[in-house]
Amino acid sequence: MDSKDFIDVVDEKDNVIGKDTKDNKFKKEFISRVSVIFILDDNKNLLIVKRSPNKKSFPNRYDISVCGNVDSGESYEEAAHRELKEELGIECKLEFLDKYLNETEEKGIILKHFSSIFLGKYGGEVKLNEELVELQRLSFEELDKKVSENPEIFTPGFVNGFVFIKEKLKKIIA
Repeated sequence: MDSKDFIDVVDEKDNVIGKDTKDNKFKKEFISRVSVIFILDDNKNLLIVKRSPNKKSFPNRYDISVCGNVDSGESYEEAAHRELKEELGIECKLEFLDKYLNETEEKGIILKHFSSIFLGKYGGEVKLNEELVELQRLSFEELDKKVSENPEIFTPGFVNGFVFIKEKLKKIIA
């Protein structure tokens, strides 16, 4: 197994206490780490993506611009930059916004992970990888309305993260 197949297991204070496989987080209940990136374009629109129908978790749902597991031994910021390149084919400066413990339920398993939230600004073209099938550029107001009116079209993690960071994002974008 490649070292990239492992993620750190952390305690309630985000201290590393072990490691396990990415697949096991859908079978066992432990806390892991993810990096979440909101991308803002030159028109102050937020980029959201639609997950492929082939994704193991929450296929065909809209999600944050970029989100991914933090590999074992990797920092949140290193994971964020890696995921940006892998998922959208871009590089940009990232600003750390906040971190919180996110809990969602999928197929009877409670998924817990610390979500470290970053904001990136990027005005160029993006190239979606095979995990993503659609890109939308929405104003903060449009996104807020969609999340409020149709939360079921988004991943639960996206809804939780957006609600958590909404006021801070609104001030930055204004």
